[in-house]
Amino acid sequence: MSSVPRTSILADGRPLGLADVAPGLAAAQAAFQQVAYPGQVDLVTRELVRILSGRLAHCTICRNLRLNAAVKRGFEESMTDHLEDPENGDLTDRQRAALRLANAFFDDPAGYPADARAELAANFAPDEAAELLLDLIRFRPGSKLTVAAGTEPASDELIFQ
Repeated sequence: MSSVPRTSILADGRPLGLADVAPGLAAAQAAFQQVAYPGQVDLVTRELVRILSGRLAHCTICRNLRLNAAVKRGFEESMTDHLEDPENGDLTDRQRAALRLANAFFDDPAGYPADARAELAANFAPDEAAELLLDLIRFRPGSKLTVAAGTEPASDELIFQ
């Protein structure tokens, strides 16, 4: 898949973006960021949840994008080898609990088992768990908008930002 947008091109040569059709989007996004980014959950765990979310949503950019800030704080590519099965791999208990939450969120929220809920509560304060859920809610439509806009990179294109 090409990273060339499949959307309309504006008179100045830029592709039509969401901000062009919804001018209030930037303000709404800024307000959302104040709520969605309290930053209590470590960035590496959040990065793992974001990448798993991209895999489950089939979003190329979310699967392939690696945030430099997370890399600088200890994110390693090998951590993505077992995202779907957190028992395998060298992950912390917090990371495993967060990934189980993400899997349940996308696969079967009603089937999220009591032992996984207890594990989440043992590893995350309520406000941290809420932060993870906000991330998952944010990732889902964001990835779908990227896919719908046709701006996701080719599946073999690794992006560091």
